[in-house]
Amino acid sequence: MKKTILILSLFFSLVFLFSCSKDSLKAPTASFMVFSNPTLNITSSSQGANSLKVSDVWYYIDEQFQGCYPIDGIVPVVANGSANIKLFGGIRNNGIGSTRQPYYFFKPVSFTQAVEPGKTYTYSPVFEYISSAKFPLKENFELTGILFQNAGNPGDSSYVIVTNPNLVYGGSGKSLFLGMSDAKPTAKIITTTASNLPLSGARIYMELNYKSNQEITVGVNCGSEQRDALVLNASDNWNKIYIDLTTVVNTTPTYSYYNFYISASKNVDVANPAIYIDNVKVVTE
Repeated sequence: MKKTILILSLFFSLVFLFSCSKDSLKAPTASFMVFSNPTLNITSSSQGANSLKVSDVWYYIDEQFQGCYPIDGIVPVVANGSANIKLFGGIRNNGIGSTRQPYYFFKPVSFTQAVEPGKTYTYSPVFEYISSAKFPLKENFELTGILFQNAGNPGDSSYVIVTNPNLVYGGSGKSLFLGMSDAKPTAKIITTTASNLPLSGARIYMELNYKSNQEITVGVNCGSEQRDALVLNASDNWNKIYIDLTTVVNTTPTYSYYNFYISASKNVDVANPAIYIDNVKVVTE
């Protein structure tokens, strides 16, 4: 009899433990969010154009990190009644997919979302630059007194300002065009005035929009040196890129002032190179 009671006790204990374990494995009831159509709000004319390419959001609920999700992806929200959400705008550093990171110069976006289990909500974040961001260079090629000048070899291609809506960024306004040929195989523009930049590892980025059927090089001139920072791949459509200049500027020896350049050498496989540039800005701490 005692043996029977012991067996029954063990049986019911196992049933109870299994039931508890099963309940603990049930996923909390979730709702979902989709973050789409991010925009950039310019709060001062010193910040330049409002072009933006946020590819991901770094996502927090109640100050707890939930993960990095692509724009337009479905994001789980595990919360009861409402969720305090914070987003950091993510970029592909130097345009490289494996270097996703929050963009230091954007403020986080915070809001409270009422949630019901099983429902999906859409939110379009509006980002702004942090108040301490500085803009030593901004050029959208709309006004006279352009901050770039031709710096190519004598007789080689120089820049042209284009206004054709089919060619310019956004379909209106002006953009810069660089073309080359076999007879004139190089092109280079450089800023007319040198910029005093922060050193000691302070973050320095160049943002720009471009469209090109061949490679482009971006870099800095300092002292008697020319330092290439990044080679941009061809892009059939207008692209936005965030170029990290921190290392190239802080490389020893450092200097008091730097000029920025954009250059290209004709790709032998491209019959008629066509390079379009717009909304160039440098952002620093």
